[in-house]
Amino acid sequence: MKKILFLLMFCPFFVYTQNTFLKRNIDTKWINGENELSFLEKIDPNSYKAVSSNSFIFFINLDKDVYSIEELERERLLNCCMCSYTAIILNTKDTLQIEKGQTDDFGNSDIVTNTFYIQENQLVQVKVIDNESPIVTIWSQVSSEIDNIKFKNKRYYSNSFTPLLFREEPKVNSKILSKIKYGEEVTINDVPLTKHDLKFDFSTNFRTKHKNITYQEHIIQSYYVKANYKGQIGYVFFGLLSKKQPIDFSIFFKVRSLLSEEIIINKLDEKMLISEEYIEKGMREYMAFERTKIYKNNIIVTEYFNGKYTLTTKIELPIESRDEFYILSNNLFRYLNTFTFGNIYIGVDNWGVSFSEMGPSIGVKISEEGKKIYISYTSGGC
Repeated sequence: MKKILFLLMFCPFFVYTQNTFLKRNIDTKWINGENELSFLEKIDPNSYKAVSSNSFIFFINLDKDVYSIEELERERLLNCCMCSYTAIILNTKDTLQIEKGQTDDFGNSDIVTNTFYIQENQLVQVKVIDNESPIVTIWSQVSSEIDNIKFKNKRYYSNSFTPLLFREEPKVNSKILSKIKYGEEVTINDVPLTKHDLKFDFSTNFRTKHKNITYQEHIIQSYYVKANYKGQIGYVFFGLLSKKQPIDFSIFFKVRSLLSEEIIINKLDEKMLISEEYIEKGMREYMAFERTKIYKNNIIVTEYFNGKYTLTTKIELPIESRDEFYILSNNLFRYLNTFTFGNIYIGVDNWGVSFSEMGPSIGVKISEEGKKIYISYTSGGC
C-alpha cells in the first residue's frame, strides 16, 4: 500500500485535481517583515511562479514538471553542463513541495527543495539546499484587495486605451451610461463590490497583416465598483482603474500617418532628466555607444548604437503586477495601431510588432521578477 501511495505522488492526476494546495492558493500575497511574496502567480493556464522581494523561488509548468520516479532519478543525476530541472514532488490538499536541481559552468551542482504548508493561517516555507539544515520562513497573508481599498471619495483614472464602459448596474449586460476615456478621472464611493472577471482576447484586438499569437487571452480578476463620473452615478470595472495617471505614450512615440505611416521615438523633456551616462563601445563605421538617461517617475531610457546602422532605444518602467504588464502592453499597441501592423507577436512574457520590412520594430518584455517592463524601439538594420 505504501508503494502505491508513493507512486501516486508523482502522478499528473494529483496536480490537476481541484482539491490541491496549488489550486487552493493561486495568486495569493504574503509578507515577512518588509519582504513580500507573490505566491503561485498564474502565468498561463498551466504555469505558475513564486517570487519574493529579494529572490525568485520557482517557476512550474504542469505540463512539463511532473515526473515518474524513474524519470526524476534520471533528472537528479544532472549529467550535463548547465543542466537544470524543476519537479513537483508533492501537491496534496495541505502541502506543496517543489524540487529544483541545476549545474553551473564548472560542473558544480545543487538541489534545492522548497516545501510549503499552512499552519495557523500562515504560510510556512521550508527550504533545504543539498540536505543542509532547513531554512524556515513564516509568511503572513496580505489582506485581499477588497479589504485594502479605501473607497470613500477616492479618485482613480481610466487605464484602458479603449474607452472604459460606465454602466447603470454592476453587471456586464447592464445599460451603458457613458464611456470613460483613457486617463479620465472617476471618484469611487464606499459601497459593496460585485465580483467580475474581464477577458482580454489578444487574437482579435489588433489590425495586422500577419500575426503569431501564442498567448491568446488573459483574465483580469477584479470587481465592479460604484463611481461618480462627471456628476453621474454608475458602475465601472475596478481592474482597469489606476491610482495614478496612466502613461501618456505620446511622450515616447509619435504616430505620423498624414503623408506616410511612420512611428518616431521622441526625446523626453530634459527638465525630467536626473542623470546621464555615456560609454563608447569601439569604432566600426561610426563609434558604437551606449547612453543611459534616468528621468523622474522611475523612467530609464538606454540607447544602444552598433556603430553601423542599428539604433535600439530601451525604455524601462516600473510595474506592480503581471496584470499591469498585459494592460500596459495592450494600451501601447492600441495606441500604435493607428495604422495596420505588418507583423505582430504576442507571448506570455514578451510582445513585438513591426510595421514594414524596412521600418522600425517595437518590443515589450516583462522582467523575470515581474516588477519592470522594457519597451524597445529598433530602427535601421544590419
